[in-house]
Amino acid sequence: MVCPQLRTRSIPFVTLALAALLVSCGPLRAAESEPPIDAMRGRELMQRSARGEALTAEESAYLERVKREIRRRAAGKKGPIPPGGPQRQVVVSTNDWSALVPITDMTAPYKGEDGGLYGAGGNTPPEAHRVAYLKESEKIRPLDVGGRASGDGKIGLITIGFSNPSIESEDFKRAADADAQKSPHVIIVNGCMGGRSAVMWAWDGADVLPGAERERLDREMDLLGMPKENRRTAAGVARDTWPTLAKRIETAGLAPAQVQACWLKHVEANPKPLGEFPAHARALQADIAAILQIARHHYPNLRVVVLSSRTFGGWSGRQSGSPEPYAYESGFATRWLVQAQIRGDAALNFDPARGEVKAPLVLWGPYLWACGNSPRKLDGLTWTQNDVRSDQLHPNENGCKKTTTLLLNFFMSDAGARKWFVKP
Repeated sequence: MVCPQLRTRSIPFVTLALAALLVSCGPLRAAESEPPIDAMRGRELMQRSARGEALTAEESAYLERVKREIRRRAAGKKGPIPPGGPQRQVVVSTNDWSALVPITDMTAPYKGEDGGLYGAGGNTPPEAHRVAYLKESEKIRPLDVGGRASGDGKIGLITIGFSNPSIESEDFKRAADADAQKSPHVIIVNGCMGGRSAVMWAWDGADVLPGAERERLDREMDLLGMPKENRRTAAGVARDTWPTLAKRIETAGLAPAQVQACWLKHVEANPKPLGEFPAHARALQADIAAILQIARHHYPNLRVVVLSSRTFGGWSGRQSGSPEPYAYESGFATRWLVQAQIRGDAALNFDPARGEVKAPLVLWGPYLWACGNSPRKLDGLTWTQNDVRSDQLHPNENGCKKTTTLLLNFFMSDAGARKWFVKP
């Protein structure tokens, strides 16, 4: 990478601010009518949020209360702090990404690949796949715990991914649940986990995959140095991703048979050992295909998975965070996966008329990548340093709102998604 390795803080700004304010000002009290804030709990929630872990609605509200008080006290000392905390404006080299063009905008090939989310310059699915998607969407309906149609049943919409989509999923869920247009039958579950890349999700559930695929994943885990044990998670098991997802689904009041749709956004952490493009993107494609097969095994009524590739990754320069051009190139992994299903890959078959069903139907949802400060032609989207946290890697409030807006627009307006996501 040409970009220098940037030294980032190991402790989030708001955690340091909390510690400083506790020393200088004593216990935090957001308002006279509210009980004092538990500083230890506030620090724990901040640290969990910084790691990308999902918080409950009550925990999120408590954390916002802590942040508001920190900002109020800090404003009295040093002036107001912008939403999401102050942003370090780090000077980085643009040599690795300044010439990259969003896949949606491409008019010239990139390393042999043409433009368009679906290839050949097209950003909408081919007609046959579009029709198939609409048919699968029509089958998504409120179900009871046994998977039978029910007027008071539920539609489980889960998310799967790493830390960034975990943070984004929480914001999306809050916004969607507060939207009067969303169907009350739709239950959104943030299943993403911080620090859990695509290969880890695939390796964790590989017991339902063919032997050759299990061996491939085991080699890739070792190549990337991914932890197989001692992950220090609340799940208490080594292969923690799928058990954690299952627990969150249960906590949300859903049965596995009610899970019918998914938003998936994934990446490989530190992809450099996988090789230069297209090698690292091909590995990601294979890992996401494995995740889809595992998900379909656990959730037999999972019919549609909406895919997004990574947002811009150029500000941090950290290898662990899939920097540019790896973040950009991961978009081709998503495209190849969709194209493989369209071509009739048996490992991704969703149609029982064509044989054993191995995966849900997949298609592009919102394409999230834009080249830093440069607005993309599709809609003017940018990803500036004001859209990331002080670590330059994870989205802050501004960044989350951008993703949430695109996701809500998709589920509210897409011809297939709105059939079940929007209130009748």
